[in-house]
Amino acid sequence: MFSRSATYAMLALVELARRGAARDVRIEELAKATEVPRAFLAKLISPLARDGIVRTTRGKGGGIALARPADEITLSRALRAVDGERFAGACPFTVSPCTGRAACPLRPLWDPVRDRIVEFLETTTLAQVVARMKMEKEGT
Repeated sequence: MFSRSATYAMLALVELARRGAARDVRIEELAKATEVPRAFLAKLISPLARDGIVRTTRGKGGGIALARPADEITLSRALRAVDGERFAGACPFTVSPCTGRAACPLRPLWDPVRDRIVEFLETTTLAQVVARMKMEKEGT
């Protein structure tokens, strides 16, 4: 349903949120922690930075960090930064984006599901994902 770029971006952003805003993370370190190929991750940084989701710092102590608090970054914003609006029209039953044709026999079944997914992505923040991960790790 999501592109590889979107999945890799989400993994990297959640890892940055998990680490907090204390310091920049080197791309090599982030790639290793998320098991995302370094070269692929490097390509994702530009669109995320352009959208104000991450900031980059050059130099010896430089790296990547979230540009704003994790509770201000929704999952939909991150997806839009790397994939545009594609996720909102995603249909698991077609290769191309759904045009929402009224004649589609799956439309009455899929549209409500897609709408709930989009709502989830628009209302869930990186901070909420990290909090849920901590709860799962602690067994609560």
